[in-house]
Amino acid sequence: VDYSETSESVFNSALSLAKTTGAELMIMHILGEDEPGFPVIPSYTYYPVLDDYDYNLYRKRYEDYKQEGIKFLQQRNKEAQAAGIKSEFIQLAGNPGREICKLANTWSADIILVGSRGLKGLKEMFLGSVSNYVTHHAPCSVLIIRQPIDLELHQISSEGEMNQQKPVTNNS
Repeated sequence: VDYSETSESVFNSALSLAKTTGAELMIMHILGEDEPGFPVIPSYTYYPVLDDYDYNLYRKRYEDYKQEGIKFLQQRNKEAQAAGIKSEFIQLAGNPGREICKLANTWSADIILVGSRGLKGLKEMFLGSVSNYVTHHAPCSVLIIRQPIDLELHQISSEGEMNQQKPVTNNS
């Protein structure tokens, strides 16, 4: 799970599946450098006197970032337990796809639920896709949860193609 819109669908699907099957749930968050608000440590500072300041600022922000992740996971874990699901959580740092696969192997997971941003083609090639990596490297089955389509904003044509429609508004 993370802070994205798709994550909510993944979490709800995981709760539903775990409740239906009586499964245990591992809720996982990966601290990655591509998340919004993640501080990037300066690789070079022109004024050497600022190096310690920059590094200490980075460490402080990173610790805050880690604590936010733990609070987020604790909340998700409480929600799962309130639904009657045996669950635990973990926060790791690194490449999300690799970390998910490593934990799934260590934890002997039966299935991984992962979200998809819907990247295709060059965007997927350059930006990477966690769901694509996990699908090809996971030690178990993978269920990709895609962002639900807002049916009010889309209309399916007779040819089966999706045409985006603007919502109707009343300006009176």
